[in-house]
Amino acid sequence: MKIITVRDLPFEKPCVISIGNFDGLHVGHASLLEKAKGIAVKKGIPMVVFTFEETPKNILAKHITRSSDKLKLLEIYGADAVYFEDFEACRDMFPREFIKEVLIDKFNASDVVCGYDYRFGKNRSGDSGTLVKTLEEAGRSAVVVPPVSVGGVAASSSLIRQYIKDGEINKASELLGRRYSFNLPVVEGRHIGRKIGFPTINQLFPPYQLVPAFGVYACLCEIGGVFYKGVSDIGVKPTVSDTNDVICETHILDFDENMYRRDVRIFLFSKLRDEKKFSSIEKLKEAVAEDVKKTKNYFSANL
Repeated sequence: MKIITVRDLPFEKPCVISIGNFDGLHVGHASLLEKAKGIAVKKGIPMVVFTFEETPKNILAKHITRSSDKLKLLEIYGADAVYFEDFEACRDMFPREFIKEVLIDKFNASDVVCGYDYRFGKNRSGDSGTLVKTLEEAGRSAVVVPPVSVGGVAASSSLIRQYIKDGEINKASELLGRRYSFNLPVVEGRHIGRKIGFPTINQLFPPYQLVPAFGVYACLCEIGGVFYKGVSDIGVKPTVSDTNDVICETHILDFDENMYRRDVRIFLFSKLRDEKKFSSIEKLKEAVAEDVKKTKNYFSANL
């Protein structure tokens, strides 16, 4: 899969464009990408994903999925190429201006596929209807993909984001079509977990990434393709820290290797309890021991 830059534009040959933010790459996005890929294969032209880059200035809402994960998933869903647009560069373009100058003149899009709720252009004044009408006038076409529901609930990035913020990880995972996870580098900690008999890895959430509800979760940790059970405490560690840094601190069961500066993927499952400030380190130790017990019981019943 190719990453397109401005140096690759304008395209001489036509392409099919899948357009959207694609945050989370949920089941609705999968349906949209499948539709676009089908058109591209039928016409014998590439399917290009037009989305937005992950920078602090482009944040309208905290991201569910980092760009690195988005790229991997887009390739799985059949994208031939991906273009990350700078949101600031086109946010004030009028809808017809964006369609003409970007989608047609730069990308030579023969077909554009979008979701039913797609909005674009200055003040979000354009919608899927605008896209269909304007492209038809230019001798091109647009396909609007309807919502996809799971258990009677329509998948949307905003709803998934809310589920994650509320700690409803299973509901979020159902709409994502896969287990919710994040992949972050391990940073140096204060080694308090090791002192109380439960060594941990620490991972800081970037400012642009969505943070799940503070609390303790049963989790699986993927390290080198191997999965380990674990207990993740997401929050500000009120018992042992007086900073506001939001961190995921994970005790990995039956694992004690040094993971500093390595990436570890955390798959969240059941929320075991809310984050709590304990009166002493001993009370914290007792709580972690109980969390480990609950995690073992959870996975014994659910894996």
